Amino acid sequence: MVVYLDVLFAVNALMDGATLLAAAALGGVRAGRIWLLLAAALGGGYAVLAAVVPIFAVLPLRVLTGIGLCGVAFSGKPAFGRVCALYFVVAASFAGLAAALGAATGRRLLFGAGYYFSIPFRVLLLAAAAGYALSGVLLRGDALHGPLRREVERLTIRFDGREREVRLLHDTGNSLVEPVSGRPALVLGREAANCLLGAEIRQAWAGATDAAACLAALPPETASRFGLLPYRAVGTENGLLLYFRPDSVQRADGTALDCVCAIGPDGIGQGAYDGLIGV
Repeated sequence: MVVYLDVLFAVNALMDGATLLAAAALGGVRAGRIWLLLAAALGGGYAVLAAVVPIFAVLPLRVLTGIGLCGVAFSGKPAFGRVCALYFVVAASFAGLAAALGAATGRRLLFGAGYYFSIPFRVLLLAAAAGYALSGVLLRGDALHGPLRREVERLTIRFDGREREVRLLHDTGNSLVEPVSGRPALVLGREAANCLLGAEIRQAWAGATDAAACLAALPPETASRFGLLPYRAVGTENGLLLYFRPDSVQRADGTALDCVCAIGPDGIGQGAYDGLIGV
């Protein structure tokens, strides 16, 4: 079998790019185009290296290379471990499909540590685009709230000298407003809120049985920036959420958002986003 290294590089760079994009869609992560292109190119280069020096095709090095590609494409992104695991799931699915097609057609589609398709490049490009579209639209799961539908928004919240960037899911059912001012309320998961609140507030929350008890346990100078927000939810006829008035909330485009921040339960978004926003 004659293998052309330029074709091997192009095929695997394209497949690695499609795999990374699919993992990003499944995990609801928005990766920069330059970093994705760089990671894809590195993947194509690794496939060429493994073809020239077969020792580089061993499984441990292939796993480390996959982690490295995810590190280039998704470094610093939330839920990095999750999107990295999704990358391996997608890569294994693509490899399994290639092996099955190879067995069915009698043609070798896997070579060394990558793919080698002796088909016109335009056909390969169309197939990769179709595969990405199917994985991004039909198989996204949590990524139904991901970058393709623009349902997740990044905000920067500042409170008492601390700052955190959060990813909030647009929830049309969230109509919470502050009772006094009528300002809309976004809901933060406990982990995101803890990064903004001081130790004394976290301590008061840990020792309280509910939101009202937590507010009562706060020092007077701190409690003046907090309040209780009534809410209703499925399975809960009525309840109260502790909320605070941030120093500022800024959207990704630099515009300010006039709102308050309610503290919701643990596990909002399961790592895909940090809370809910209805505005």
